[in-house]
Amino acid sequence: MPAKLSVLLLVFTIVISGCAVISEEECRAGLWYERGVRDGARGRSQALVYDIAQECQGHEVYVDSEAWLRGHEEGVEQFCTAENGYKQGRQGRKYEGVCNGPSADIFVQHYQRGLAEYRVAQQYHNLLWRRDNLERELYSLHHALRHSDSDSQRRALHFQHSRLEWELRLLDLELHRYGLFGPEYFTPGFYPRGFFSSGFFYW
Repeated sequence: MPAKLSVLLLVFTIVISGCAVISEEECRAGLWYERGVRDGARGRSQALVYDIAQECQGHEVYVDSEAWLRGHEEGVEQFCTAENGYKQGRQGRKYEGVCNGPSADIFVQHYQRGLAEYRVAQQYHNLLWRRDNLERELYSLHHALRHSDSDSQRRALHFQHSRLEWELRLLDLELHRYGLFGPEYFTPGFYPRGFFSSGFFYW
């Protein structure tokens, strides 16, 4: 078998095994109660047991769904705390709605707070990434302007340069909303006084 094809098959096998709900070894090991505790503590829904049963059936292994569900209930109690709700949201993880009763309200409240902070942080880092790209583009334009002998080309480069500088100023104003300390100190809807009424805002 050619070496390139062997590598492709190896990568494909790793991807498939990484996407599997449960491995053959885990199916044969059993430990369904322990598995349920672990899955519940990860915030996985009860529907997962059907996927596990289907996967293990392919290996001719019976899944003790009742034991898994008992363990899952215990694991969910570990998952549905205020501290973990905030942690899950702050890491941008999906919530599968496993919490019930009063703990659900507490969990969701803290999850939403963490998720809001996660989204603000993502926006902040996206702005920084875009700003870095703009600065690199402006540097390239400066270099092109210094070495251009064509008037029409220089006019086009000047126009592009002005547009990028404008975008950079808007990005700096957006980043200003985060202050000097990053997304933890983000102020929603804040712009410098008179920004939208000033001539600077318009072309």
